[in-house]
Amino acid sequence: MNLNKMDTLNITTSTNLLMRVREITSEHLPISHSIIPYQIILVVMYHHIMNEDLTVKQLFNSGPFSEMGNRYHYKRLVTDEWIILVNHPKDYRQKLIQPALKSIQAFHAISAKLNLTLPEIFTEIKTEKIYEIKTEK
Repeated sequence: MNLNKMDTLNITTSTNLLMRVREITSEHLPISHSIIPYQIILVVMYHHIMNEDLTVKQLFNSGPFSEMGNRYHYKRLVTDEWIILVNHPKDYRQKLIQPALKSIQAFHAISAKLNLTLPEIFTEIKTEKIYEIKTEK
């Protein structure tokens, strides 16, 4: 595949952006060896900011992950107080999932760092890397 300069610039910019988002979110969210907690917290926060209810069933159906994997990370996020369960106002059989204060504070910190990062990524010429990949030894 032949890429022109604009394609190469766009791919480089997008890659830099995604690497920076990964770095920042890893600093503030409980993401370790699995993408599932990241998916859960993103879905919970999305529904929260959109002012939409989110049930446990909706959450588990929101991604391509196994129910067992979802359930394990969901329970851990509840136990570690990243998400909370509240009674559904109309259906006592259902619980709604909301972000806990810890999640909201983490997203506030992430937003602040991304606000500083985004202009840097989109205004600089992308011929040099602006991120550093951290590897564990």
